[in-house]
Formats: sequence, structure tokens, C-alpha cells
Amino acid sequence: MTLDSQNLLQVIKDFPNQCREALSLPKGISASGDVNNIIITGMGGSAVGGDFLKIYLSDTNIPVYVNRGYKLPKFVNEKSLVFAVSYSGNTEETLSALNDAKERNAQIIGITSGGKLAEECEKVIKIPSGLQPRAALGYTFFPMLGILHNSDIVRVKNDELNEMLEILKQTDKFNDAGEELSKKLKEKIPVIYASEALGAIAFRWKTQINENAKMPAFYNVFSEMNHNEIAAYKGMDHKFAAVIIRDKYDNDRIKRRMDICKEIMEQYVEVEEVETQGESLLARMFSAIYLGDFVSYYMALSNRVDPSPVDIIEGMKKKLVE
Repeated sequence: MTLDSQNLLQVIKDFPNQCREALSLPKGISASGDVNNIIITGMGGSAVGGDFLKIYLSDTNIPVYVNRGYKLPKFVNEKSLVFAVSYSGNTEETLSALNDAKERNAQIIGITSGGKLAEECEKVIKIPSGLQPRAALGYTFFPMLGILHNSDIVRVKNDELNEMLEILKQTDKFNDAGEELSKKLKEKIPVIYASEALGAIAFRWKTQINENAKMPAFYNVFSEMNHNEIAAYKGMDHKFAAVIIRDKYDNDRIKRRMDICKEIMEQYVEVEEVETQGESLLARMFSAIYLGDFVSYYMALSNRVDPSPVDIIEGMKKKLVE
């Protein structure tokens, strides 16, 4: 039996090239007029790029909202920029939200490999097909960032992109670190933590482990977990393991909370820590994301499951159309 039937390992290793290619896709495409808010509507792996865009724009004055569902929030209007993102182009929630955006006269830009979304959007960025949506993060994130740069909504510096790409090029280093961490998490249920500011990275780790390794995983953020979840460690056992994602630019009080909570957690479960890499926000974000992808891949192999297919999800979708 071939465990990696779709060669996901090579797809992950090619991720730096995917990011570089994705940066060229929005050439000549921009938003027009006043943009008062940005909405990214999508589901699953197609939506997570919106979570990272929200992190990247956290220091700007423009609100960013990630919409996962059939309807858009009531504030969406003609001065809203809506990115409708569906890798397949046929995600029913996203198509429903697209119709909602049209009724509100919002400005819409589609990002998809094809399907109905490509047909129904006047402005659309076509991305390569043939991947699992969760493995196409570069194709779904960087076109949005490029369009915002083209529109003078955000200025993306070349040195930020170059630093990120240079760090991601260290594929063997990420591969080895991911494989090593997966061994430490063998037969454990991981609980992933990050600061609130980088919570989407912990969420990404969780969902990658769910889909690739076909196993439970959970996530939470500091300091919210200090006010509830930390109490649950008294009832946890060796079946769980905590992973803390640290960033050198975390708030000093968050760093202190992580230190104290690690001491508490270690009384009950194994605790592992990982550090983001680089100076720029893009480098720090994507270095942690990249490591998590390798971790989830090697956890899949450890569990003797094929990381690419998601039969339960596909079976559920078929039942929805019966």
C-alpha cells in the first residue's frame, strides 16, 4: 500500500515555489474606488488565507472579516471588497455568499481554479488546479495580498517577501524538524497554542492535523485559555500533548503567561515549543505554517493513513446533493 498516493510530500516541498508563482498572478488586477472593509468568504482550506490576511492587516485602519457560511454580515455594502475564495469553484456556501455580495453591490474578486465561481465573477484570478485546497494556501493568500498592494490599500515591501522566500527555501530543515516533532507527538492528541495575534497559525496546525493525519487536534490562544482551558489540565492525561507556538514579538505579558502555563501543563502532559523565524511578519507567519504542514504529514504516515484523500468530507458533500 502506498501511503502517500498523491505525493503530498512533494507538494509541501514545492510550497516556496507555489508562493513565488502566486505573487505574479494578480499582476494588473486591483480594486477600484473607496474600500471601507474587506471580507474574505470561503470554507476550509480556501478560507484560511483570509485568516492570515487578517493578521497581516492587523496594524492597518481597514477592518478585515473572514466569512465562513452562506450569508455575509449586514455591514457589507457597495464600499466593501469581497474576496470570494473557493479552490474548486463549487463550494455551495461560498457561491451563496457570492450572490449575497452581488445583491449588496459589493466589489467582488474571485479566486478559484474554475467551477461556477469562475463563471459568476467578472473579476477572477484563476489558480492552478489539481491540489487539495488546504495545499494551495500560497495560491489563495498571495493573490489577495497582491491585489491590495496594487490597489494602494497596503504596501508590501520586497525585502519582506524576499526574507520569507529565503526562509522557506530551507525545505530540508523544515522537513526534518517536522518529522522530529511528529515523533514526539506520536499517539498523542495535540493541543496547539499561540498568542491571540497569531491564533490563526495554531488553527491551521489543528486543521492540517485533522485532514492530513485524520485525527483529533485542538487549538486555543493566549491569554484567553488562561481564563478557562488551563483548569482542564488537572483532568488531562498522557494521551494529550501541548504545542506552544512562540513569536519573539509576542506581548511580554503573553510570553510570561506562556512560561507559567508551560510549567503547569508539564505536570500533566508533554509540552513542545516551536519558534517562528525571521523578522518580518510574513516570514514569521509562514515559517510556522510551513513547519506545521510537515508535522501533519509525518503524523499521517505514523498513523498509517494516506494524507491527501478526505473521504469523509467528500462523502458528506455527496449526501448533501442526493
